[in-house]
Amino acid sequence: MKPFLLGQGVYSFVDGTSPCPPSHLISTTTSLPSVNPSYLLWTQQDHLIMSALLSSLSTKVLHLVVDCKTSQEIWTTLETALASPSNSRIMQLHSAFQDLRQHDDSASTYLQKAKALFDELAAAGRPISMAEFNLYVFRGLHSDFKDLVTSLSTKADPISYTDLHSHLLTHEFLHKASLHLAVTAPLLPTPSQQPFAFFGQRQFGSSTGRRGRFRGGWRQSNCSYNRGNHGYSSDSNFSTNSYGSGLKFGQ
Repeated sequence: MKPFLLGQGVYSFVDGTSPCPPSHLISTTTSLPSVNPSYLLWTQQDHLIMSALLSSLSTKVLHLVVDCKTSQEIWTTLETALASPSNSRIMQLHSAFQDLRQHDDSASTYLQKAKALFDELAAAGRPISMAEFNLYVFRGLHSDFKDLVTSLSTKADPISYTDLHSHLLTHEFLHKASLHLAVTAPLLPTPSQQPFAFFGQRQFGSSTGRRGRFRGGWRQSNCSYNRGNHGYSSDSNFSTNSYGSGLKFGQ
Protein backbone atom coordinates (compact mmCIF):
# COMPACT_ATOMS: atom_id res chain seq x y z
CA MET A 1 0.00 0.00 0.00
CA LYS A 2 2.88 2.39 0.72
CA PRO A 3 4.20 2.28 -2.89
CA PHE A 4 0.69 3.05 -4.13
CA LEU A 5 0.37 6.09 -1.86
CA LEU A 6 3.83 7.33 -2.85
CA GLY A 7 2.99 6.87 -6.52
CA GLN A 8 -0.20 8.88 -6.13
CA GLY A 9 1.65 11.62 -4.26
CA VAL A 10 -0.57 11.35 -1.17
CA TYR A 11 1.71 9.56 1.30
CA SER A 12 2.10 12.89 3.17
CA PHE A 13 -1.53 12.53 4.27
CA VAL A 14 -0.86 9.33 6.24
CA ASP A 15 2.57 10.21 7.66
CA GLY A 16 1.35 13.55 9.03
CA THR A 17 3.42 15.92 6.88
CA SER A 18 0.24 17.29 5.25
CA PRO A 19 -1.94 18.18 8.23
CA CYS A 20 -5.55 19.11 7.98
CA PRO A 21 -6.03 22.87 7.39
CA PRO A 22 -8.50 24.86 9.47
CA SER A 23 -12.11 24.41 8.48
CA HIS A 24 -12.93 28.14 8.55
CA LEU A 25 -11.17 31.40 7.81
CA ILE A 26 -11.98 34.77 9.36
CA SER A 27 -12.59 37.47 6.81
CA THR A 28 -10.68 40.68 7.38
CA THR A 29 -13.49 42.75 5.99
CA THR A 30 -16.56 41.30 7.66
CA SER A 31 -14.89 39.63 10.65
CA LEU A 32 -17.14 36.61 10.01
CA PRO A 33 -15.81 33.06 9.58
CA SER A 34 -16.09 31.53 6.13
CA VAL A 35 -15.50 27.97 4.92
CA ASN A 36 -11.91 27.29 3.97
CA PRO A 37 -11.70 25.89 0.39
CA SER A 38 -8.41 24.17 1.23
CA TYR A 39 -10.13 22.28 4.01
CA LEU A 40 -12.80 20.99 1.62
CA LEU A 41 -10.18 19.78 -0.86
CA TRP A 42 -8.06 18.20 1.88
CA THR A 43 -11.08 16.39 3.38
CA GLN A 44 -12.13 15.07 -0.02
CA GLN A 45 -8.66 13.71 -0.73
CA ASP A 46 -8.31 12.21 2.74
CA HIS A 47 -11.61 10.35 2.40
CA LEU A 48 -10.42 8.83 -0.87
CA ILE A 49 -7.26 7.61 0.87
CA MET A 50 -9.32 6.19 3.74
CA SER A 51 -11.48 4.28 1.26
CA ALA A 52 -8.39 2.77 -0.41
CA LEU A 53 -6.92 1.73 2.95
CA LEU A 54 -10.15 0.15 4.24
CA SER A 55 -10.73 -1.80 1.03
CA SER A 56 -7.26 -3.34 1.32
CA LEU A 57 -7.80 -4.67 4.85
CA SER A 58 -9.03 -8.15 5.74
CA THR A 59 -11.93 -8.73 8.09
CA LYS A 60 -9.50 -9.89 10.79
CA VAL A 61 -8.02 -6.40 11.24
CA LEU A 62 -10.87 -4.22 10.02
CA HIS A 63 -12.28 -3.88 13.52
CA LEU A 64 -9.09 -2.13 14.63
CA VAL A 65 -9.76 0.95 12.51
CA VAL A 66 -13.55 1.30 12.71
CA ASP A 67 -13.39 4.42 14.89
CA CYS A 68 -10.62 6.17 12.96
CA LYS A 69 -11.57 9.55 11.45
CA THR A 70 -8.64 10.24 9.14
CA SER A 71 -6.26 8.28 6.95
CA GLN A 72 -3.40 9.16 9.31
CA GLU A 73 -5.28 7.59 12.22
CA ILE A 74 -5.84 4.40 10.24
CA TRP A 75 -2.18 4.21 9.22
CA THR A 76 -0.89 4.85 12.74
CA THR A 77 -3.29 2.33 14.29
CA LEU A 78 -2.24 -0.39 11.87
CA GLU A 79 1.44 0.31 12.43
CA THR A 80 0.99 0.05 16.18
CA ALA A 81 -1.12 -3.11 16.07
CA LEU A 82 0.58 -5.08 13.29
CA ALA A 83 4.14 -3.86 13.13
CA SER A 84 4.85 -4.29 16.81
CA PRO A 85 7.80 -6.68 17.24
CA SER A 86 6.44 -8.08 20.48
CA ASN A 87 7.12 -11.72 21.29
CA SER A 88 3.41 -12.48 21.64
CA ARG A 89 2.73 -11.18 18.12
CA ILE A 90 5.60 -13.19 16.65
CA MET A 91 4.39 -16.36 18.39
CA GLN A 92 0.86 -15.78 17.14
CA LEU A 93 2.01 -15.44 13.53
CA HIS A 94 4.22 -18.53 13.69
CA SER A 95 1.40 -20.53 15.25
CA ALA A 96 -0.97 -19.42 12.49
CA PHE A 97 1.60 -20.51 9.91
CA GLN A 98 1.97 -23.93 11.49
CA ASP A 99 -1.80 -24.47 11.63
CA LEU A 100 -2.38 -23.28 8.05
CA ARG A 101 -4.14 -25.93 5.93
CA GLN A 102 -5.68 -25.80 2.48
CA HIS A 103 -8.96 -27.55 3.36
CA ASP A 104 -11.57 -26.54 0.73
CA ASP A 105 -9.65 -23.49 -0.54
CA SER A 106 -8.30 -23.32 -4.04
CA ALA A 107 -4.54 -23.38 -4.50
CA SER A 108 -4.49 -19.65 -5.24
CA THR A 109 -6.54 -18.70 -2.15
CA TYR A 110 -4.45 -20.95 0.10
CA LEU A 111 -1.21 -19.46 -1.19
CA GLN A 112 -2.52 -15.92 -0.67
CA LYS A 113 -3.24 -16.70 2.99
CA ALA A 114 0.29 -18.02 3.41
CA LYS A 115 1.74 -14.93 1.71
CA ALA A 116 -0.24 -12.65 4.05
CA LEU A 117 1.33 -14.33 7.10
CA PHE A 118 4.74 -14.15 5.44
CA ASP A 119 4.36 -10.40 4.91
CA GLU A 120 3.11 -9.82 8.47
CA LEU A 121 6.17 -11.53 9.89
CA ALA A 122 8.39 -9.36 7.72
CA ALA A 123 6.53 -6.23 8.85
CA ALA A 124 6.94 -7.28 12.48
CA GLY A 125 10.71 -7.43 12.01
CA ARG A 126 10.97 -11.23 12.08
CA PRO A 127 10.99 -12.33 8.43
CA ILE A 128 11.34 -16.00 7.51
CA SER A 129 13.31 -17.34 4.59
CA MET A 130 11.72 -18.50 1.34
CA ALA A 131 12.76 -22.06 2.13
CA GLU A 132 10.83 -21.96 5.40
CA PHE A 133 7.85 -20.42 3.62
CA ASN A 134 7.83 -23.25 1.08
CA LEU A 135 7.95 -25.87 3.83
CA TYR A 136 4.93 -24.33 5.57
CA VAL A 137 3.03 -24.26 2.28
CA PHE A 138 3.95 -27.83 1.31
CA ARG A 139 2.85 -29.20 4.67
CA GLY A 140 -0.64 -27.71 4.40
CA LEU A 141 -1.43 -28.78 0.83
CA HIS A 142 -3.89 -31.53 -0.09
CA SER A 143 -2.58 -35.03 -0.65
CA ASP A 144 -3.33 -34.51 -4.37
CA PHE A 145 -0.19 -32.35 -4.51
CA LYS A 146 2.07 -35.05 -3.04
CA ASP A 147 3.91 -35.79 -6.27
CA LEU A 148 4.44 -32.09 -7.00
CA VAL A 149 5.72 -31.43 -3.47
CA THR A 150 8.19 -34.30 -3.81
CA SER A 151 9.47 -32.88 -7.08
CA LEU A 152 9.82 -29.31 -5.81
CA SER A 153 11.44 -30.37 -2.53
CA THR A 154 14.37 -31.94 -4.38
CA LYS A 155 15.46 -28.63 -5.90
CA ALA A 156 18.70 -27.20 -4.54
CA ASP A 157 17.43 -23.62 -4.36
CA PRO A 158 14.05 -22.69 -2.87
CA ILE A 159 11.43 -21.93 -5.49
CA SER A 160 10.18 -18.35 -5.71
CA TYR A 161 6.65 -17.32 -4.80
CA THR A 162 5.74 -16.64 -8.44
CA ASP A 163 7.00 -20.01 -9.66
CA LEU A 164 5.34 -21.82 -6.75
CA HIS A 165 2.02 -20.16 -7.54
CA SER A 166 2.33 -21.16 -11.20
CA HIS A 167 3.17 -24.80 -10.37
CA LEU A 168 0.25 -25.13 -7.96
CA LEU A 169 -2.28 -23.68 -10.40
CA THR A 170 -1.06 -25.92 -13.24
CA HIS A 171 -1.20 -29.04 -11.08
CA GLU A 172 -4.67 -28.14 -9.79
CA PHE A 173 -5.96 -27.60 -13.33
CA LEU A 174 -4.58 -30.91 -14.61
CA HIS A 175 -5.96 -32.80 -11.62
CA LYS A 176 -9.46 -31.40 -12.11
CA ALA A 177 -9.30 -32.18 -15.84
CA SER A 178 -8.36 -35.82 -15.18
CA LEU A 179 -11.21 -36.20 -12.70
CA HIS A 180 -13.66 -34.77 -15.25
CA LEU A 181 -12.51 -37.25 -17.90
CA ALA A 182 -12.84 -40.15 -15.46
CA VAL A 183 -16.43 -39.21 -14.64
CA THR A 184 -17.59 -38.58 -18.22
CA ALA A 185 -15.85 -41.58 -19.86
CA PRO A 186 -18.35 -44.17 -21.32
CA LEU A 187 -18.61 -47.48 -19.49
CA LEU A 188 -17.72 -50.53 -21.59
CA PRO A 189 -19.30 -53.97 -20.92
CA THR A 190 -17.14 -56.16 -18.74
CA PRO A 191 -16.18 -59.66 -19.92
CA SER A 192 -18.37 -61.20 -17.21
CA GLN A 193 -21.45 -59.62 -18.80
CA GLN A 194 -20.89 -60.95 -22.33
CA PRO A 195 -21.75 -64.68 -21.77
CA PHE A 196 -25.11 -63.70 -20.33
CA ALA A 197 -25.89 -61.69 -23.41
CA PHE A 198 -24.83 -64.65 -25.62
CA PHE A 199 -26.99 -67.23 -23.88
CA GLY A 200 -29.88 -64.79 -23.72
CA GLN A 201 -29.98 -64.88 -27.51
CA ARG A 202 -29.82 -68.72 -27.64
CA GLN A 203 -33.14 -69.59 -26.06
CA PHE A 204 -33.95 -73.15 -26.95
CA GLY A 205 -37.22 -74.27 -28.52
CA SER A 206 -39.27 -71.14 -27.91
CA SER A 207 -41.15 -71.36 -31.21
CA THR A 208 -41.56 -73.49 -34.34
CA GLY A 209 -38.64 -73.42 -36.69
CA ARG A 210 -35.81 -73.02 -34.12
CA ARG A 211 -32.71 -75.09 -34.54
CA GLY A 212 -32.14 -78.01 -32.16
CA ARG A 213 -28.84 -79.31 -30.87
CA PHE A 214 -28.01 -82.81 -32.18
CA ARG A 215 -24.65 -84.51 -31.87
CA GLY A 216 -22.27 -81.59 -32.26
CA GLY A 217 -24.32 -79.39 -34.57
CA TRP A 218 -27.53 -77.55 -35.07
CA ARG A 219 -30.39 -78.88 -37.24
CA GLN A 220 -33.87 -77.79 -38.14
CA SER A 221 -36.54 -79.52 -36.08
CA ASN A 222 -40.33 -79.61 -36.40
CA CYS A 223 -41.20 -78.92 -32.85
CA SER A 224 -44.13 -77.03 -31.43
CA TYR A 225 -45.20 -76.05 -27.99
CA ASN A 226 -48.00 -78.13 -26.52
CA ARG A 227 -49.81 -75.85 -24.07
CA GLY A 228 -51.88 -78.66 -22.61
CA ASN A 229 -49.04 -81.00 -21.62
CA HIS A 230 -46.63 -78.21 -20.61
CA GLY A 231 -43.90 -79.62 -22.83
CA TYR A 232 -42.69 -80.05 -26.34
CA SER A 233 -44.15 -82.48 -28.87
CA SER A 234 -43.23 -83.48 -32.40
CA ASP A 235 -44.66 -85.61 -35.18
CA SER A 236 -41.40 -87.45 -35.83
CA ASN A 237 -38.27 -88.59 -33.97
CA PHE A 238 -38.75 -86.18 -31.08
CA SER A 239 -41.09 -86.54 -28.12
CA THR A 240 -41.44 -85.83 -24.46
CA ASN A 241 -43.99 -86.69 -21.82
CA SER A 242 -43.59 -83.45 -19.85
CA TYR A 243 -41.31 -80.51 -19.59
CA GLY A 244 -39.69 -81.81 -16.44
CA SER A 245 -39.08 -85.39 -17.72
CA GLY A 246 -36.44 -84.48 -20.26
CA LEU A 247 -36.09 -84.77 -24.02
CA LYS A 248 -36.03 -88.15 -25.89
CA PHE A 249 -34.63 -88.63 -29.33
CA GLY A 250 -35.95 -91.38 -31.62
CA GLN A 251 -33.97 -94.39 -32.69
